[in-house]
Amino acid sequence: MTTTDDGILLTFPKGLLGFPQLTTFRLFEPRDGYPLKFLQSVESPEIAFTCLDPAGIQEDYAVPLGDEDAEALGLEVPEDALILTLVVIPEDPRRMTTNLAGPLVVNVKTRVGFQIALNAEKYPLRFPILPQD
Repeated sequence: MTTTDDGILLTFPKGLLGFPQLTTFRLFEPRDGYPLKFLQSVESPEIAFTCLDPAGIQEDYAVPLGDEDAEALGLEVPEDALILTLVVIPEDPRRMTTNLAGPLVVNVKTRVGFQIALNAEKYPLRFPILPQD
């Protein structure tokens, strides 16, 4: 997937959890921002989310995507999927967390994605990004 300074446009036909009316987002990574990326609504630019590739913080993280979801996304092989998780940055950024229970799965070929709800008992809602003391 190619990224420009303006980012890439992604479509979420069902919106994101809590924002079903927002279906088009711009994904971009600010300079020196790795591993963090931003997902900004095109319909309401004041709404933006921080996200990241969870493989960078938990190597064995995998989304158990059902056949129905894979078919709806048009995924032919797992390598066509971009997985992102949303990040919460509190006042003390050393305590930022990411939601492993609600990943975004995007088909990199079609740029269409869905937010998947996973079992929060197995996939933490607030997984620490940085090692905690």
